[in-house]
Amino acid sequence: MWPTEQEWRASVPCRLARAAERWDLRPGEPYTGGSVSHVVPVLLPDGGDAVLKLSLPHREAEHEAAALAWWDGAGAVRLLAVDPDDPFVLLVERCDPGTRLAERDDLSTDDRLRTAGVLLTRLWAAGVPEDGPFASLAEVTTGWAALAEDRVRELAPPFDPGLVRRGADLLRTLPIGASRSVVVHGDANPGNVLAAGREPWLVIDPKPMTGDPAYDLCPLLVQVDDPFRCAEPLRVVRERVAVLADATGEPADRIAAWCTARLVESALWSVSGGALDDGLDAMARAAVVDRLAG
Repeated sequence: MWPTEQEWRASVPCRLARAAERWDLRPGEPYTGGSVSHVVPVLLPDGGDAVLKLSLPHREAEHEAAALAWWDGAGAVRLLAVDPDDPFVLLVERCDPGTRLAERDDLSTDDRLRTAGVLLTRLWAAGVPEDGPFASLAEVTTGWAALAEDRVRELAPPFDPGLVRRGADLLRTLPIGASRSVVVHGDANPGNVLAAGREPWLVIDPKPMTGDPAYDLCPLLVQVDDPFRCAEPLRVVRERVAVLADATGEPADRIAAWCTARLVESALWSVSGGALDDGLDAMARAAVVDRLAG
C-alpha cells in the first residue's frame, strides 16, 4: 500500500514542484533533521511565511492534516492547505524562531514539562470529532501487545518475562479504562514543541489517534532531561510524573503505567531491529517507572 522510502525520496522533487505551482510558493532551503519528511520554508503569494511539509506516506502520518484542522491553531500550528490529491503534502504555519523545546536547556526541567503539558491539554480540550478519520488508540495498542508477545516468542531476548507480560497487559487494558477520549497528539516529544510568534510555543507533527490523553505524556517524561540517568532515578521520575499530573490533570499512576507500557513495547521493537542494547535500556527504564504505576 505504501511506497518504500527510496521510492518516496525519488518522488520528492516532483511533489515539491507540483505543490509550489499549485499554491504559487517560493521555496527556500529545506530544513535538516527530518527522517521521514522533507520540510521546506516557503514564501506565500502575499509575502507571508509558511512551511511546506512532504511526508513519507505511512499510517501514522495519514491524518496529520485532519488533526491540525480539528485543533485549528489552539496549541498547534495552523493548517493552511493540504494537497487534495496527496494528504501527505501539507502547507502549515511557520514557527518563528522555531527553537525546539528540547534545545532550551536554559529553562528548568519542570518549566519544560509544564509548557508541553499545558499545550497538550489545549489539544485534548477539542474532544473528538463525530466522524473523524482517526484510528482508535485501543485498537492500535492491542495490536502492539500482540506484536510484543510474538517478538518475545520468536526472538527470546533476555528480558524480565513478568515485566513483558505487565507491559502487554497494560497496552490492552489502559485504553479501555480511560475516563475520556480525545484526539491524542501521538508523538508529543520535546522536539515537536517549537517556539513560535503567534503564541510562545506550538506543537507540530502529530500522529493522531483517539483515546486516553495520558498516553501522550511518556515521551516528555523520558526525553526531557533524561531522568533515568540521574543518581536517584526513581525519586526524579516520581517528581516529574507529579509535575505532568499537575500540569495536565491526568492521574499520576496512569501516566506512569502508560510509560511502562510504551517502554516495554519500545524494547521489543528495538530487539526486532537488532538493537538489543537499546531494548535492555528501555526495559531498565520500564522497571523503574512501573514502581509508580500502582
